[in-house]
Amino acid sequence: MSALSNLNRQKLVPILLFIAAIGFLFALELTRSDAEFDRDTFRTSSNYSAEAAVVVGGDRPADLFLPTSYSKETPVPLLINLHGYTGESQSHSIYTFLQAAADKRSVAYIAPNGLKDSAGSRFWNGSSACCNFGGSKVSDVDYINSLIEEISSQVSIDQSRIYLFGHSNGHFMSYKFACSTKDVVTAIAGLAGSMDSDPNACNKEPMNILHIHGTSDQTILYDGGNLLGNPYPSAQQSVDQWSAINSCTKPSESQFDLLQSMQGDDSSAISYTCKKGALELWRINGGVHVPVLDEGFALRILDWLLTHRK
Repeated sequence: MSALSNLNRQKLVPILLFIAAIGFLFALELTRSDAEFDRDTFRTSSNYSAEAAVVVGGDRPADLFLPTSYSKETPVPLLINLHGYTGESQSHSIYTFLQAAADKRSVAYIAPNGLKDSAGSRFWNGSSACCNFGGSKVSDVDYINSLIEEISSQVSIDQSRIYLFGHSNGHFMSYKFACSTKDVVTAIAGLAGSMDSDPNACNKEPMNILHIHGTSDQTILYDGGNLLGNPYPSAQQSVDQWSAINSCTKPSESQFDLLQSMQGDDSSAISYTCKKGALELWRINGGVHVPVLDEGFALRILDWLLTHRK
């Protein structure tokens, strides 16, 4: 009986650790206190018309929003915005302000949803560390690639200007997509994520990269760490990988004001000179995992992306 009890306890330990980890990350990710949003309000916010939404994605549907200035005779850029672990499309779009920014810059916009894990939390299979805690075999690279292909077949998209942005788990996912494809997206930007700890997980194709990270992030640490024993590199190590891929030289550093919620020049821009692609690290000094964002932040991100073409 004692041996059986010990065996049962041994079986329960990993399950309990998994549940505890899910709860821990869930609490951290929800510090922004996202609320439920009415779908019709979401469709018509940010000057997008309800008629502009095109549903794509098959059994994983997602709404594509076309700018109010859209005409099929003029191809438009495309921005794909990826939520963090436990997040979802609608609240993430409002949190990042990128839907409104996309319309102002005449960019098609989509914020798809990751699948739900056994705890009911949406995730992207973005790296060995984050955040496929249940060991799902889903390929979100294939899913995002299929969205791009379907969107391109239905509306007029400028194939030289397709961009990814992600926050947290979505940032991990944007890196995985860049490392798993070639000549699909033009540039990626991300907040509070990291590369895979295995450099060989990346195909080493040059890419325009903007990495944004707060030095006081306690969820995905600026200096690197691990989730459930699975390591992830620091912000600088992630950027160093791209510096090698893009054949970059020693960077320059300048201070600037990125967030309205922080006083003064809150961030440092570390800009590299590269032979094969652009590379920047925006270090938010004292920034946390879920900083208070604003439309100025979103426009700055989008303007950085839009300067790059294939």
